[in-house]
Amino acid sequence: MAHPRKRIRDAFRARLADSVDGEYRTAAQSRVFASRMAPVSEEELKEDGPAILVYARMEKYNPEKDYGVEGDATYIERELTLVTEAMLLGGETVDDKLDDIAEQMEAAFEGFVIPGFESARMRLLESDIDVITEQVKRPIGAIGLVWQVIYRTEWRPRATADNIDAAMADFLAGR
Repeated sequence: MAHPRKRIRDAFRARLADSVDGEYRTAAQSRVFASRMAPVSEEELKEDGPAILVYARMEKYNPEKDYGVEGDATYIERELTLVTEAMLLGGETVDDKLDDIAEQMEAAFEGFVIPGFESARMRLLESDIDVITEQVKRPIGAIGLVWQVIYRTEWRPRATADNIDAAMADFLAGR
């Protein structure tokens, strides 16, 4: 099974890329990628319009909340920092266009429940806005919405006499 971060990135990507009744949620339409490495060129931005990247920036764990009443780890509470970053060609109205697509991304996540992580809590933390001018013919505007996603995953269960493999049994026995 895929790592929870990958599953969450894929869910965010799908939310932004999928159309509803033939209408896309953002100006990027289906050009949404679950990676920080954009398979999008400056020419594609010119011809096809904006693109959105979805990637994880970091993840923290809260070990003090991970233990059940018997002192055994039962789950891991994770705090994921996820970014949805839109890129588009710049011009005189680049700030307006970035604000428009940011508004579209925010609206796309209103009432969003992450499939497989229905108890997750998410909120918008900040917007990171930039214009790239180096190594490009035309400026490229970028706006990254930084999301906090707090979710839980099951702790990997400890080995018991019924499910321990021979090598681990020898190691635990000091052999």
